[in-house]
Amino acid sequence: MKQLNEYGVIRKYMAEKELDLLDFIAKEDISIEKLIKLLFVRYKERKKANTLYSRDDFIPQNLIKLYYATDGHLDFSQIVENFKKNYIWNENEIEDVHNKLERQGLAVVYDYIQSNKTEKIKNIYLLIYLHQLLYSKVPYKEHGGKFRNAPTFISHSDVPTSDPESISREIADLYPAYDKLIQFGDEINKTKDVDKIIEYIDKCVELKVKLIKIHPFPDGNGRTCRALLNVLFKRINLPPTYVKKKEKDEYIKAMDMAIRMGELSLIKRFYYYKICDSIIELDIDERLNKEKIDKKHL
Repeated sequence: MKQLNEYGVIRKYMAEKELDLLDFIAKEDISIEKLIKLLFVRYKERKKANTLYSRDDFIPQNLIKLYYATDGHLDFSQIVENFKKNYIWNENEIEDVHNKLERQGLAVVYDYIQSNKTEKIKNIYLLIYLHQLLYSKVPYKEHGGKFRNAPTFISHSDVPTSDPESISREIADLYPAYDKLIQFGDEINKTKDVDKIIEYIDKCVELKVKLIKIHPFPDGNGRTCRALLNVLFKRINLPPTYVKKKEKDEYIKAMDMAIRMGELSLIKRFYYYKICDSIIELDIDERLNKEKIDKKHL
């Protein structure tokens, strides 16, 4: 049977022949990498049609595991480059920040994440350096990396944050948890144990929620904490995540449930799907587009 190379053609072919996925792979010469691409394309189609339902969120969890288990990814540096090109503005829009200099500072943050320099600070105090970078382009750059000395609140929430005098201690208390995450990530990379991926993601999200609850800085907490989360995702070769403006209400609701009530299932579920979105938009779509361009030049 003729090899099918275009994923839209594959989907049409499967529909016309009334084949499910197992029927398809029984009849077609298909690589594991191509199969995973097809699964992510189907994920994208179902999400667009608002029919992406999954008991216990197995769809995004298993897609993440399958992605991690293969080696056919874009270079991580290129994935971050795609993030910077397309989604830096989201990180500012989600916080209603329209300052051009802060946007430039966020690009500096992701330049740093893109490099291997994050290995130089393998502890929770990397958070402080990321905040310094975020404000490295503004006139008041000396405020970057400084803990707040006055009460503050979390945007769109009335949940109380930590007292200013307790911030240093509460950040220090997270040192062991961050250290364990670094070790856990290194263990996953060494053993390639895909069954531990979701547990690692969960622990990263839990740490991020704790940091938001502390709210250590006068401003820029959300962008800095999400950047630190992306550093941790990078450790196991997962792409950086971002929150689109249209997802802001869902994100705020999930974070509020986590901070106010300690109910973490919504925010964890949010990030399972956001990781899949990043895999599609920063990696797989880019590879599919390249394949189409290469094919045109054959």
